[in-house]
Amino acid sequence: MKIRLAEKKEAEQIAEIHKTEIKKGFLSSLRGPFLTNLYSAIIESEFSFCVVSEKDGRVVGFIAGVLDINKFYGYFLKKYFFQSVLMLLPQIFNFKKLKKIFESLFYPKKENNLPKAELLTIAVKKEFQGQGIAKQMFEKFVSEIKNRKVGIFKVIVGEELKPAIKFYEKNGFQFLKKISIHNKQASRVYVYPIN
Repeated sequence: MKIRLAEKKEAEQIAEIHKTEIKKGFLSSLRGPFLTNLYSAIIESEFSFCVVSEKDGRVVGFIAGVLDINKFYGYFLKKYFFQSVLMLLPQIFNFKKLKKIFESLFYPKKENNLPKAELLTIAVKKEFQGQGIAKQMFEKFVSEIKNRKVGIFKVIVGEELKPAIKFYEKNGFQFLKKISIHNKQASRVYVYPIN
């Protein structure tokens, strides 16, 4: 098992793991090609990165994060806006989905007192769960974020995602507060200070 930074050619595999393993998240409700664009942007932008776990040449897990959520969104919109709009065209006419897209894009402005760096997503293929892969990827993630001179980062996790909350608390995240990004759905904000 290799834990390393992702390559752009792996964005589609990462998007597939996201859609398969994260069933409750808003992003999972969007089309696969959109997620592939999102992870391509995360891998190539100077404001973000993605760590993967690879076995036999295939990605089996990943953890994605940004150094500055606002700058990353700016990069994504500049580079992928038009093709993403085309991919999401049928969904854009769904008011609820369009509203969630804007809520996701603009929550950093509303919550501007939070750290700009953020762990966005972590997922491991079902058949590889329970083997400590998430922990190994998280250690690599922290090492990478530290190398990029970030002193603290956050994660936002839905209140109903008990296994994720358990993982973050077990790995040293500190509860900061509750917020609501999408309607009245409660999420928890945790922070991770780098020593």
